[in-house]
Amino acid sequence: MSRSKNTDVSSTKKDVATKPISSWYRWELLVLLFFAYFFHQADRAIYGVVAASIKETFAMSDQTLGMTRTVMFTLMALIVPFAGFVGDRCNKRRLLITCLFCWSVATIFTGCVTSVWGLILFNSVGVVVAEAFYGPASTSLIASYHKETRSVALSVHQTAVYLSVIFCGLIAGWISDHFDWRMAFWAFGGASIVVGVLLILRLKDPSKVSFSDGSQTDVVSPREKGSVLDFLKTYFTTPSAILLTVGFTAIVFVNNAYLNVVSLFLQRKFGLSATAAGWNGMFWHHIAAFICIYLGGFLSDRVSKTNPTFRPKLQFCAMLIGAPIVCAIGMAKTATLVYALFFLMGVCRGFYECNTHASVFETIPVKYRSSTVGVMILFAFLIGAWSAQMVGALYDSYGVELGYRYSFMILGGTWILGSVCVGIAAFGTFARDRARRLEKEAVAERLNNARLRYVSRHKKFISRKKK
Repeated sequence: MSRSKNTDVSSTKKDVATKPISSWYRWELLVLLFFAYFFHQADRAIYGVVAASIKETFAMSDQTLGMTRTVMFTLMALIVPFAGFVGDRCNKRRLLITCLFCWSVATIFTGCVTSVWGLILFNSVGVVVAEAFYGPASTSLIASYHKETRSVALSVHQTAVYLSVIFCGLIAGWISDHFDWRMAFWAFGGASIVVGVLLILRLKDPSKVSFSDGSQTDVVSPREKGSVLDFLKTYFTTPSAILLTVGFTAIVFVNNAYLNVVSLFLQRKFGLSATAAGWNGMFWHHIAAFICIYLGGFLSDRVSKTNPTFRPKLQFCAMLIGAPIVCAIGMAKTATLVYALFFLMGVCRGFYECNTHASVFETIPVKYRSSTVGVMILFAFLIGAWSAQMVGALYDSYGVELGYRYSFMILGGTWILGSVCVGIAAFGTFARDRARRLEKEAVAERLNNARLRYVSRHKKFISRKKK
Protein backbone atom coordinates (compact mmCIF):
# COMPACT_ATOMS: atom_id res chain seq x y z
CA MET A 1 0.00 0.00 0.00
CA SER A 2 2.80 2.36 0.92
CA ARG A 3 4.61 1.60 -2.31
CA SER A 4 1.45 2.38 -4.30
CA LYS A 5 1.08 5.76 -2.59
CA ASN A 6 4.69 6.64 -3.32
CA THR A 7 4.20 5.73 -6.96
CA ASP A 8 1.11 7.93 -7.17
CA VAL A 9 2.95 10.85 -5.58
CA SER A 10 5.86 10.44 -7.97
CA SER A 11 3.48 10.32 -10.94
CA THR A 12 1.67 13.43 -9.73
CA LYS A 13 4.94 15.35 -9.39
CA LYS A 14 5.93 14.36 -12.90
CA ASP A 15 2.56 15.48 -14.28
CA VAL A 16 2.87 18.84 -12.55
CA ALA A 17 6.41 19.32 -13.82
CA THR A 18 5.40 18.57 -17.40
CA LYS A 19 2.07 20.40 -17.37
CA PRO A 20 1.68 22.10 -20.77
CA ILE A 21 2.38 25.84 -20.77
CA SER A 22 1.56 28.56 -23.26
CA SER A 23 3.64 28.61 -26.42
CA TRP A 24 4.30 32.27 -25.63
CA TYR A 25 6.71 31.16 -22.90
CA ARG A 26 9.42 30.72 -25.54
CA TRP A 27 9.23 34.50 -26.03
CA GLU A 28 9.22 35.15 -22.29
CA LEU A 29 12.36 33.05 -22.03
CA LEU A 30 13.89 35.16 -24.81
CA VAL A 31 13.08 38.37 -22.89
CA LEU A 32 14.66 36.98 -19.71
CA LEU A 33 17.84 35.97 -21.52
CA PHE A 34 17.85 39.30 -23.39
CA PHE A 35 18.18 41.16 -20.09
CA ALA A 36 20.77 38.69 -18.82
CA TYR A 37 22.83 39.19 -21.99
CA PHE A 38 22.29 42.95 -21.77
CA PHE A 39 24.18 43.10 -18.47
CA HIS A 40 26.59 40.35 -19.58
CA GLN A 41 27.84 42.79 -22.23
CA ALA A 42 27.37 46.00 -20.25
CA ASP A 43 29.41 44.75 -17.29
CA ARG A 44 32.24 44.03 -19.74
CA ALA A 45 31.84 47.26 -21.75
CA ILE A 46 32.13 49.62 -18.76
CA TYR A 47 35.91 49.31 -18.84
CA GLY A 48 36.21 50.73 -22.36
CA VAL A 49 33.86 53.62 -21.59
CA VAL A 50 35.72 54.75 -18.44
CA ALA A 51 39.16 53.74 -19.77
CA ALA A 52 40.49 57.33 -19.70
CA SER A 53 39.61 57.69 -15.98
CA ILE A 54 41.10 54.28 -15.12
CA LYS A 55 44.26 55.14 -17.09
CA GLU A 56 44.65 58.37 -15.12
CA THR A 57 43.95 56.74 -11.74
CA PHE A 58 46.62 54.04 -12.16
CA ALA A 59 49.03 55.98 -14.47
CA MET A 60 48.84 53.27 -17.17
CA SER A 61 50.19 53.33 -20.73
CA ASP A 62 47.83 52.58 -23.62
CA GLN A 63 49.52 49.22 -24.17
CA THR A 64 49.02 48.28 -20.51
CA LEU A 65 45.40 49.44 -20.74
CA GLY A 66 44.91 47.13 -23.71
CA MET A 67 46.87 44.33 -22.01
CA THR A 68 44.12 43.93 -19.39
CA ARG A 69 41.71 43.20 -22.27
CA THR A 70 44.18 40.71 -23.75
CA VAL A 71 44.22 38.83 -20.45
CA MET A 72 40.41 38.90 -20.31
CA PHE A 73 39.75 37.57 -23.80
CA THR A 74 42.60 35.04 -23.76
CA LEU A 75 41.25 33.59 -20.53
CA MET A 76 37.72 33.49 -21.97
CA ALA A 77 39.04 31.71 -25.06
CA LEU A 78 40.66 29.02 -22.91
CA ILE A 79 37.67 28.51 -20.61
CA VAL A 80 34.75 28.70 -23.04
CA PRO A 81 35.28 25.30 -24.77
CA PHE A 82 34.98 23.65 -21.36
CA ALA A 83 31.93 25.86 -20.74
CA GLY A 84 30.45 24.60 -24.01
CA PHE A 85 30.89 20.95 -23.03
CA VAL A 86 29.36 21.71 -19.62
CA GLY A 87 26.43 23.49 -21.31
CA ASP A 88 25.63 20.39 -23.39
CA ARG A 89 25.63 18.12 -20.33
CA CYS A 90 24.43 20.12 -17.32
CA ASN A 91 21.17 21.76 -16.28
CA LYS A 92 21.18 25.00 -18.29
CA ARG A 93 18.84 26.82 -15.91
CA ARG A 94 21.11 26.38 -12.89
CA LEU A 95 24.22 27.09 -14.95
CA LEU A 96 22.90 30.41 -16.31
CA ILE A 97 21.70 31.66 -12.93
CA THR A 98 24.96 30.75 -11.19
CA CYS A 99 27.22 32.41 -13.74
CA LEU A 100 25.08 35.60 -13.75
CA PHE A 101 25.41 36.06 -10.00
CA CYS A 102 29.16 35.37 -10.15
CA TRP A 103 29.92 37.98 -12.83
CA SER A 104 27.68 40.52 -11.05
CA VAL A 105 29.67 40.18 -7.82
CA ALA A 106 32.97 40.40 -9.73
CA THR A 107 31.75 43.61 -11.42
CA ILE A 108 30.90 45.18 -8.07
CA PHE A 109 34.34 44.29 -6.69
CA THR A 110 36.01 45.83 -9.77
CA GLY A 111 34.81 49.19 -8.46
CA CYS A 112 36.73 48.58 -5.23
CA VAL A 113 40.21 47.84 -6.64
CA THR A 114 43.27 49.90 -5.75
CA SER A 115 45.79 48.62 -8.31
CA VAL A 116 46.19 47.31 -11.86
CA TRP A 117 46.48 43.80 -10.43
CA GLY A 118 43.09 44.27 -8.78
CA LEU A 119 41.61 45.22 -12.16
CA ILE A 120 43.06 42.09 -13.71
CA LEU A 121 41.88 39.87 -10.84
CA PHE A 122 38.26 41.01 -10.70
CA ASN A 123 37.54 42.45 -14.18
CA SER A 124 39.86 40.51 -16.48
CA VAL A 125 39.61 37.21 -14.56
CA GLY A 126 36.57 37.23 -12.24
CA VAL A 127 34.06 38.68 -14.70
CA VAL A 128 35.22 36.64 -17.67
CA VAL A 129 35.36 33.25 -15.92
CA ALA A 130 31.69 33.62 -14.99
CA GLU A 131 30.63 35.14 -18.32
CA ALA A 132 32.32 32.36 -20.31
CA PHE A 133 29.61 29.89 -19.27
CA TYR A 134 26.74 32.10 -20.43
CA GLY A 135 27.15 32.22 -24.22
CA PRO A 136 27.16 28.51 -25.18
CA ALA A 137 24.33 27.54 -22.81
CA SER A 138 22.05 30.50 -23.60
CA THR A 139 22.47 30.24 -27.38
CA SER A 140 21.77 26.51 -27.33
CA LEU A 141 18.74 27.04 -25.07
CA ILE A 142 17.19 29.67 -27.36
CA ALA A 143 17.75 27.47 -30.41
CA SER A 144 15.99 24.59 -28.61
CA TYR A 145 12.87 26.68 -27.98
CA HIS A 146 12.80 28.36 -31.42
CA LYS A 147 12.81 26.31 -34.61
CA GLU A 148 10.86 28.20 -37.28
CA THR A 149 11.85 31.53 -35.69
CA ARG A 150 15.48 30.70 -34.91
CA SER A 151 17.19 33.57 -36.77
CA VAL A 152 14.74 36.10 -35.36
CA ALA A 153 15.10 34.78 -31.80
CA LEU A 154 18.91 34.70 -31.93
CA SER A 155 18.87 38.16 -33.52
CA VAL A 156 16.71 39.56 -30.72
CA HIS A 157 19.13 38.05 -28.20
CA GLN A 158 22.09 39.55 -30.07
CA THR A 159 20.55 43.04 -30.04
CA ALA A 160 21.11 43.06 -26.28
CA VAL A 161 24.78 43.61 -27.16
CA TYR A 162 24.00 46.76 -29.13
CA LEU A 163 21.56 48.28 -26.66
CA SER A 164 23.77 47.46 -23.68
CA VAL A 165 26.84 49.23 -25.07
CA ILE A 166 24.75 52.24 -26.17
CA PHE A 167 23.21 52.46 -22.71
CA CYS A 168 26.52 51.75 -21.03
CA GLY A 169 28.31 54.31 -23.19
CA LEU A 170 25.87 57.00 -22.07
CA ILE A 171 25.31 56.08 -18.41
CA ALA A 172 28.81 54.88 -17.51
CA GLY A 173 30.35 57.91 -19.24
CA TRP A 174 27.98 60.27 -17.40
CA ILE A 175 28.72 58.61 -14.04
CA SER A 176 32.46 58.87 -14.73
CA ASP A 177 32.19 62.58 -15.62
CA HIS A 178 29.97 63.57 -12.69
CA PHE A 179 30.91 61.16 -9.91
CA ASP A 180 33.58 58.47 -10.12
CA TRP A 181 34.36 55.63 -12.52
CA ARG A 182 34.04 53.13 -9.64
CA MET A 183 30.34 53.94 -9.23
CA ALA A 184 29.67 52.76 -12.79
CA PHE A 185 30.79 49.23 -11.87
CA TRP A 186 28.72 49.29 -8.67
CA ALA A 187 25.55 50.45 -10.47
CA PHE A 188 25.71 47.92 -13.31
CA GLY A 189 26.77 45.06 -11.04
CA GLY A 190 23.84 45.72 -8.71
CA ALA A 191 21.37 45.83 -11.60
CA SER A 192 22.70 42.46 -12.84
CA ILE A 193 21.82 40.88 -9.50
CA VAL A 194 18.20 42.04 -9.91
CA VAL A 195 18.07 40.23 -13.27
CA GLY A 196 19.43 37.13 -11.56
CA VAL A 197 16.50 37.15 -9.15
CA LEU A 198 14.08 37.32 -12.13
CA LEU A 199 15.75 34.27 -13.65
CA ILE A 200 15.33 32.34 -10.41
CA LEU A 201 11.61 33.13 -10.41
CA ARG A 202 10.74 32.61 -14.10
CA LEU A 203 13.36 30.57 -15.96
CA LYS A 204 12.18 26.97 -16.46
CA ASP A 205 14.08 23.74 -16.92
CA PRO A 206 13.62 22.88 -20.65
CA SER A 207 13.44 19.15 -19.93
CA LYS A 208 10.22 19.80 -17.97
CA VAL A 209 8.52 21.98 -20.58
CA SER A 210 5.80 20.98 -23.01
CA PHE A 211 3.67 23.51 -24.86
CA SER A 212 -0.10 23.70 -25.06
CA ASP A 213 0.06 23.81 -28.88
CA GLY A 214 1.73 20.37 -28.93
CA SER A 215 5.23 21.59 -29.88
CA GLN A 216 8.30 20.45 -27.99
CA THR A 217 11.76 21.79 -27.22
CA ASP A 218 14.88 20.23 -28.77
CA VAL A 219 15.99 18.58 -25.54
CA VAL A 220 18.64 15.91 -25.95
CA SER A 221 18.26 12.93 -23.64
CA PRO A 222 21.29 11.65 -21.68
CA ARG A 223 21.32 8.57 -23.95
CA GLU A 224 21.89 10.79 -27.02
CA LYS A 225 24.65 12.97 -25.61
CA GLY A 226 27.91 12.21 -27.42
CA SER A 227 31.46 12.19 -26.13
CA VAL A 228 33.99 15.01 -26.40
CA LEU A 229 35.99 13.01 -28.95
CA ASP A 230 32.88 12.41 -31.06
CA PHE A 231 32.12 16.14 -31.01
CA LEU A 232 35.67 17.09 -32.02
CA LYS A 233 35.55 14.58 -34.87
CA THR A 234 32.20 15.98 -36.02
CA TYR A 235 33.34 19.61 -35.81
CA PHE A 236 36.72 19.21 -37.52
CA THR A 237 35.28 17.09 -40.33
CA THR A 238 32.66 19.74 -41.12
CA PRO A 239 34.42 22.30 -43.37
CA SER A 240 31.58 24.83 -43.16
CA ALA A 241 31.77 24.94 -39.36
CA ILE A 242 35.51 25.71 -39.52
CA LEU A 243 35.12 28.35 -42.24
CA LEU A 244 32.25 30.06 -40.41
CA THR A 245 34.37 30.03 -37.24
CA VAL A 246 37.07 31.97 -39.10
CA GLY A 247 34.44 34.53 -40.17
CA PHE A 248 33.20 34.80 -36.59
CA THR A 249 36.80 35.27 -35.41
CA ALA A 250 37.22 38.19 -37.82
CA ILE A 251 34.03 39.82 -36.52
CA VAL A 252 35.07 39.39 -32.87
CA PHE A 253 38.60 40.70 -33.54
CA VAL A 254 37.19 43.95 -34.91
CA ASN A 255 34.36 44.18 -32.36
CA ASN A 256 36.72 43.83 -29.40
CA ALA A 257 38.99 46.57 -30.72
CA TYR A 258 36.02 48.84 -31.47
CA LEU A 259 34.43 48.39 -28.07
CA ASN A 260 37.60 49.08 -26.11
CA VAL A 261 39.30 51.87 -28.09
CA VAL A 262 36.64 53.90 -29.89
CA SER A 263 35.89 56.14 -26.90
CA LEU A 264 39.56 57.07 -26.49
CA PHE A 265 39.86 57.47 -30.28
CA LEU A 266 37.10 60.10 -30.33
CA GLN A 267 38.44 61.91 -27.26
CA ARG A 268 41.94 62.15 -28.71
CA LYS A 269 41.15 62.90 -32.33
CA PHE A 270 38.21 65.28 -31.86
CA GLY A 271 38.57 66.44 -28.23
CA LEU A 272 35.22 65.04 -27.03
CA SER A 273 34.31 64.59 -23.38
CA ALA A 274 33.98 61.06 -21.93
CA THR A 275 30.17 61.35 -22.08
CA ALA A 276 30.09 62.58 -25.71
CA ALA A 277 32.70 60.05 -26.84
CA GLY A 278 30.95 57.18 -25.06
CA TRP A 279 27.57 58.11 -26.53
CA ASN A 280 28.65 58.79 -30.12
CA GLY A 281 31.08 55.88 -30.23
CA MET A 282 28.45 53.41 -29.11
CA PHE A 283 25.16 54.85 -30.40
CA TRP A 284 25.65 55.31 -34.17
CA HIS A 285 27.29 51.96 -34.75
CA HIS A 286 25.05 49.87 -32.52
CA ILE A 287 21.71 51.47 -33.44
CA ALA A 288 22.41 50.58 -37.08
CA ALA A 289 23.33 47.02 -36.10
CA PHE A 290 20.18 46.86 -33.95
CA ILE A 291 17.93 47.76 -36.89
CA CYS A 292 19.65 45.56 -39.46
CA ILE A 293 19.94 42.44 -37.33
CA TYR A 294 16.12 42.38 -37.12
CA LEU A 295 15.77 42.95 -40.86
CA GLY A 296 18.36 40.27 -41.58
CA GLY A 297 16.79 37.84 -39.10
CA PHE A 298 13.28 38.09 -40.58
CA LEU A 299 14.67 37.92 -44.11
CA SER A 300 16.85 34.89 -43.32
CA ASP A 301 14.05 32.89 -41.66
CA ARG A 302 11.84 33.37 -44.70
CA VAL A 303 14.29 32.98 -47.58
CA SER A 304 16.23 30.07 -46.04
CA LYS A 305 13.08 27.89 -46.15
CA THR A 306 13.48 27.67 -49.92
CA ASN A 307 17.15 28.66 -50.21
CA PRO A 308 19.13 27.04 -47.33
CA THR A 309 22.44 28.67 -48.34
CA PHE A 310 21.02 32.19 -47.99
CA ARG A 311 22.25 32.62 -44.40
CA PRO A 312 26.00 32.35 -45.12
CA LYS A 313 25.62 34.22 -48.43
CA LEU A 314 24.14 37.20 -46.56
CA GLN A 315 27.03 37.07 -44.09
CA PHE A 316 29.57 37.02 -46.93
CA CYS A 317 28.07 40.08 -48.62
CA ALA A 318 27.84 42.03 -45.35
CA MET A 319 31.46 41.44 -44.40
CA LEU A 320 32.86 42.08 -47.88
CA ILE A 321 31.00 45.41 -48.22
CA GLY A 322 31.91 46.43 -44.67
CA ALA A 323 35.69 45.95 -45.00
CA PRO A 324 36.47 49.24 -46.84
CA ILE A 325 34.12 51.10 -44.48
CA VAL A 326 36.19 49.96 -41.49
CA CYS A 327 39.40 51.03 -43.22
CA ALA A 328 37.97 54.50 -43.92
CA ILE A 329 37.25 55.25 -40.24
CA GLY A 330 40.93 55.82 -39.43
CA MET A 331 41.30 58.28 -42.34
CA ALA A 332 38.15 60.38 -41.73
CA LYS A 333 38.85 64.05 -41.02
CA THR A 334 35.61 65.12 -39.32
CA ALA A 335 33.57 63.74 -36.45
CA THR A 336 30.41 63.78 -38.60
CA LEU A 337 32.03 61.58 -41.25
CA VAL A 338 33.29 59.20 -38.56
CA TYR A 339 29.76 58.87 -37.12
CA ALA A 340 28.41 58.09 -40.63
CA LEU A 341 31.07 55.40 -41.08
CA PHE A 342 30.24 53.99 -37.63
CA PHE A 343 26.61 53.73 -38.78
CA LEU A 344 27.46 51.99 -42.09
CA MET A 345 29.79 49.58 -40.28
CA GLY A 346 26.90 48.78 -37.92
CA VAL A 347 24.61 48.04 -40.90
CA CYS A 348 27.07 45.44 -42.18
CA ARG A 349 27.62 44.01 -38.71
CA GLY A 350 23.87 43.60 -38.16
CA PHE A 351 23.35 41.72 -41.42
CA TYR A 352 26.26 39.44 -40.53
CA GLU A 353 25.41 38.74 -36.90
CA CYS A 354 21.76 37.83 -37.52
CA ASN A 355 23.11 34.45 -38.68
CA THR A 356 26.26 34.03 -36.59
CA HIS A 357 24.97 30.88 -34.88
CA ALA A 358 21.94 30.10 -37.04
CA SER A 359 24.26 29.34 -39.98
CA VAL A 360 26.61 26.98 -38.17
CA PHE A 361 23.69 25.22 -36.42
CA GLU A 362 22.51 24.15 -39.89
CA THR A 363 25.64 22.01 -40.27
CA ILE A 364 26.11 20.68 -36.69
CA PRO A 365 23.88 18.13 -34.84
CA VAL A 366 21.55 19.46 -32.12
CA LYS A 367 23.40 17.63 -29.35
CA TYR A 368 26.61 19.57 -30.08
CA ARG A 369 25.27 23.13 -30.34
CA SER A 370 26.62 24.38 -27.01
CA SER A 371 29.99 22.72 -27.59
CA THR A 372 30.18 24.25 -31.08
CA VAL A 373 29.59 27.75 -29.73
CA GLY A 374 32.30 27.08 -27.14
CA VAL A 375 34.88 26.14 -29.75
CA MET A 376 33.91 29.09 -31.97
CA ILE A 377 34.42 31.47 -29.06
CA LEU A 378 37.74 29.74 -28.22
CA PHE A 379 39.27 30.65 -31.58
CA ALA A 380 37.53 34.02 -31.85
CA PHE A 381 38.61 35.28 -28.45
CA LEU A 382 42.07 33.70 -28.50
CA ILE A 383 42.84 35.82 -31.56
CA GLY A 384 40.46 38.72 -30.84
CA ALA A 385 42.07 39.16 -27.42
CA TRP A 386 45.01 40.95 -29.04
CA SER A 387 43.11 43.56 -31.04
CA ALA A 388 42.81 46.26 -28.36
CA GLN A 389 46.46 45.82 -27.34
CA MET A 390 47.46 46.03 -31.03
CA VAL A 391 45.67 49.38 -31.38
CA GLY A 392 47.27 50.63 -28.16
CA ALA A 393 50.76 49.61 -29.34
CA LEU A 394 50.26 51.35 -32.71
CA TYR A 395 49.06 54.51 -30.93
CA ASP A 396 52.07 54.47 -28.57
CA SER A 397 54.40 54.07 -31.58
CA TYR A 398 52.85 56.38 -34.19
CA GLY A 399 50.53 58.79 -32.35
CA VAL A 400 46.92 59.72 -33.05
CA GLU A 401 46.86 60.14 -36.83
CA LEU A 402 49.06 57.32 -38.10
CA GLY A 403 48.43 54.99 -35.16
CA TYR A 404 44.66 54.91 -35.63
CA ARG A 405 44.92 54.94 -39.44
CA TYR A 406 47.09 51.81 -39.43
CA SER A 407 44.84 50.22 -36.80
CA PHE A 408 41.62 50.57 -38.81
CA MET A 409 43.38 49.41 -41.99
CA ILE A 410 44.38 46.17 -40.22
CA LEU A 411 40.84 45.77 -38.84
CA GLY A 412 39.36 46.24 -42.33
CA GLY A 413 41.80 43.67 -43.73
CA THR A 414 40.62 41.23 -41.07
CA TRP A 415 37.06 41.53 -42.41
CA ILE A 416 38.33 40.83 -45.95
CA LEU A 417 39.98 37.61 -44.76
CA GLY A 418 36.79 36.61 -42.93
CA SER A 419 34.61 37.29 -45.97
CA VAL A 420 36.77 35.01 -48.13
CA CYS A 421 36.31 32.09 -45.71
CA VAL A 422 32.57 32.67 -45.30
CA GLY A 423 32.24 32.93 -49.09
CA ILE A 424 33.93 29.54 -49.57
CA ALA A 425 31.40 28.03 -47.15
CA ALA A 426 28.40 29.83 -48.67
CA PHE A 427 29.13 28.96 -52.29
CA GLY A 428 30.99 25.68 -51.76
CA THR A 429 30.67 23.49 -48.67
CA PHE A 430 27.55 24.63 -46.81
CA ALA A 431 24.86 22.78 -48.82
CA ARG A 432 26.78 19.48 -48.64
CA ASP A 433 27.47 19.75 -44.91
CA ARG A 434 23.86 20.63 -44.18
CA ALA A 435 22.59 17.65 -46.18
CA ARG A 436 25.00 15.33 -44.36
CA ARG A 437 23.82 16.61 -40.98
CA LEU A 438 20.15 16.10 -41.89
CA GLU A 439 20.88 12.58 -43.12
CA LYS A 440 22.72 11.62 -39.92
CA GLU A 441 19.94 12.99 -37.72
CA ALA A 442 17.30 11.16 -39.77
CA VAL A 443 19.19 7.86 -39.32
CA ALA A 444 19.60 8.53 -35.58
CA GLU A 445 15.88 9.30 -35.26
CA ARG A 446 14.91 6.07 -37.04
CA LEU A 447 17.20 4.05 -34.77
CA ASN A 448 15.79 5.78 -31.67
CA ASN A 449 12.20 5.12 -32.82
CA ALA A 450 13.07 1.46 -33.42
CA ARG A 451 14.55 1.25 -29.92
CA LEU A 452 11.44 2.81 -28.40
CA ARG A 453 9.19 0.36 -30.29
CA TYR A 454 11.30 -2.55 -29.05
CA VAL A 455 11.11 -1.33 -25.45
CA SER A 456 7.36 -0.86 -25.73
CA ARG A 457 6.84 -4.37 -27.13
CA HIS A 458 9.11 -5.85 -24.47
CA LYS A 459 7.11 -4.16 -21.70
CA LYS A 460 3.84 -5.45 -23.17
CA PHE A 461 5.28 -8.97 -23.40
CA ILE A 462 6.43 -8.88 -19.74
CA SER A 463 3.04 -7.52 -18.68
CA ARG A 464 1.17 -10.33 -20.48
CA LYS A 465 3.51 -12.94 -19.03
CA LYS A 466 2.84 -11.70 -15.48
CA LYS A 467 -0.91 -11.93 -16.05
